[in-house]
Amino acid sequence: MKFEEVINKYADRLTKSDLDILNFILKDKEYAASLKTKELAKKTFTSPSGLTRLAKRLHFSGFSEMKYFLENDTKIKEEVKYNNVIQLSADLKDTIKLFLQIDMVPIVKKISQAHSIYVYGTDWGEQIAAQLLTRNFLATQLNMIFIPSITELKWQVKTITPKDLLILISYSGENLELKELIKMIKVIKSPSISITPITHNFLSTKTDYNIYYQITDLKLGGDYSLEYNHFSPLYVVIDLLFRYYLDYHKKENH
Repeated sequence: MKFEEVINKYADRLTKSDLDILNFILKDKEYAASLKTKELAKKTFTSPSGLTRLAKRLHFSGFSEMKYFLENDTKIKEEVKYNNVIQLSADLKDTIKLFLQIDMVPIVKKISQAHSIYVYGTDWGEQIAAQLLTRNFLATQLNMIFIPSITELKWQVKTITPKDLLILISYSGENLELKELIKMIKVIKSPSISITPITHNFLSTKTDYNIYYQITDLKLGGDYSLEYNHFSPLYVVIDLLFRYYLDYHKKENH
């Protein structure tokens, strides 16, 4: 299990202070794992006892065990650090593994039973994924509707009902405009599915169902301030969701 998976598993236990510390750690896990307890506490504006409380909320016996887990997690990443092809292969394998661990039956049931299904991606790569998902489901005759922008999503939220379904795709899960809309969606009690990377993020904690994929940011030209967000694992998840839907209904009809 990766450190991000542990965070998602126990997300409901975490405080705002915990999330601030974890945000620092996740920005550079290797660097965070190299720090001594007092050094990390100082950099995250907490205390050694605060780190211990965080570790216990994540189901570790203490901070030492959490640090050991984090060190091993970064060693796994080290193996693919300098080979982008192997890195992508690892991400795709982890994505498929994550997908197979999810109980997909309630998700495909919601998709099958929804009057209308609205699909929205927060940015360029996510929009392509949303279009791909909508295109795949054309063959099923479901009323799946691609939402092209946040403006159209705001319009549509006013008419969505509890019998509909909203699928939200986001690379960060932290889109500010989407955060406001989620509050409205909760009020109207429309079921929702998030598709995000396996990291602790706002969106995955507010939707009814979560589908995750594994992603490792690429660093370009040796400049570690530059990141390239690639979407191959996301597109694999979209294909997996459609294939699972087909397999499920094939089984139901026999």
